[in-house]
Amino acid sequence: MRDPRLEAFHRRLADGGRVRWAWALASGLPLLGLPVLLVHARSRRTLTPLLFALASMASVAFAVATVVGVPDNTPVQGAAGQGAPQQRSLPVALPLLAIAAFVCGHRLGQDRAARDAARWLSLDE
Repeated sequence: MRDPRLEAFHRRLADGGRVRWAWALASGLPLLGLPVLLVHARSRRTLTPLLFALASMASVAFAVATVVGVPDNTPVQGAAGQGAPQQRSLPVALPLLAIAAFVCGHRLGQDRAARDAARWLSLDE
């Protein structure tokens, strides 16, 4: 029987570019991506793509907060006689940017995990 760790290394290396993008895109789906992340991490025996995805998303969030500023969700008082205060909404682009950063980070993490697998397999021979 083969070592499960070695089998996971071979699975990481067998994934082509399209398969890696499919894993990354599926993992980036809000709420639905969590089971995909768990299946991917378990089958490939690596958390590197998840860590890269979280780091990428945090970097983009920091850059947006630094350059643009933190969106303010406090109620805005209307002019006299307008009635109830209005609520400011977050731009739609922010969640989409976060998802894109997560997907790209996950894809970069898969490449890194594949390089690590190749290195370990070459050392194992």
